Amino acid sequence: MHTLIAAVAVVGTLGLIDGVAADPISLEVALERAGRRASVESSRMEVDEARAYARGAAMPLYNPELSAAAGPQFGPDVSLQAQIGLQQPIERGGKRAARTKVADLAAHGAELASRGEVLRARVETWRAFERSLVLRERLETQRQVEALAQSLVTAMQKSAAAGGTTKLRVNLVVADAGRATQERIAAENALATARAALATAIGAAPRDVVEPAGEVVVPPSGAVDALVERALREHPSALALESEVAGARARVADADARGVVDVTLGVSYAYAPDPDGANVVLAMFSVPLGVRNRNQGARDAARIAVKRAELERGHMRTEIERGVRLAAENLERARAAVGAFDREVSETLTDNLAAAQDAFAKGGMDLVELTTTQRELVASRVAFLDAKLALIETWADLALAAGLEVMP
Repeated sequence: MHTLIAAVAVVGTLGLIDGVAADPISLEVALERAGRRASVESSRMEVDEARAYARGAAMPLYNPELSAAAGPQFGPDVSLQAQIGLQQPIERGGKRAARTKVADLAAHGAELASRGEVLRARVETWRAFERSLVLRERLETQRQVEALAQSLVTAMQKSAAAGGTTKLRVNLVVADAGRATQERIAAENALATARAALATAIGAAPRDVVEPAGEVVVPPSGAVDALVERALREHPSALALESEVAGARARVADADARGVVDVTLGVSYAYAPDPDGANVVLAMFSVPLGVRNRNQGARDAARIAVKRAELERGHMRTEIERGVRLAAENLERARAAVGAFDREVSETLTDNLAAAQDAFAKGGMDLVELTTTQRELVASRVAFLDAKLALIETWADLALAAGLEVMP
């Protein structure tokens, strides 16, 4: 019995044992690095690209055209004639202003998309950071459980060898130890996945292993109606809807402008040396006859696109509000779930397990009661950590839906 008591009492909180060294990182540094990850930089390049197109759209569409011609004049005598001309097509119908506005709105849309990508990068980083902290606690718990299970196996095997217990009870604790090992491995996998997600979120190198340093902190959220108003007023996706409607309307003006025919003005000079030398200066004016194609198809399509953009805007605003309200409700439920746990019990697992083992050593409980008590304490701890994970997930969902700023 003393051997059993001594073996069961061996409990230690084990640290992380990883195959590679991890680099500690604070939330502030992680969020700063998230703002430089590839997807964010790519979105900024898209903004620069759209602005370059906007600058190009503001330029005149046509360049002046210089022409020259020379050739023989046939008649009684063959003589050489030469001609030089300069022509300039003139845009009409406000084409330049119309296409510039379309390009400017496209650049504005790219800016909104970039803001949305920054928001997504910061929220994903916060989520992975906080999840890693909680999953590290869960791994430590599972390792502690595994150590308890293995020590109990050793004690029971020694007791069975001395005739103090049955083979069936030994088999049961061996099976329980196997389950504890499986749960520890699953916890290691979950933590490795969360750390990889954090590395991805901050744009770390493939072999970098980042280890978050700090405490789990879930920011406040605010009143639901205020969150909805904020999302509809400031969220990049909501602003993008307004920009898309404005862009569709601008494309109507652009399509109409393209239906107006342009004119070409020009001047030419011709010289014929024979018989006495002739100089001719001609002014030129030409205009296409817009009797068949006045861009009718594109103009009709542009007006349909406006109606479609307005319809999608109304639908998406409804979905944005629905998403914010659902995320806020889920967050409150998650907070209530975390608050339902006795933190004193959940966060002092080692002390509680030691107290149970002390009671067992003093004869205050038998082996079955000790095992049951340990399982219930561990289950409560794991459930508490699961509730914290759910709280992290729901706050991240709300942050994405309402456009909340993630602060370190």
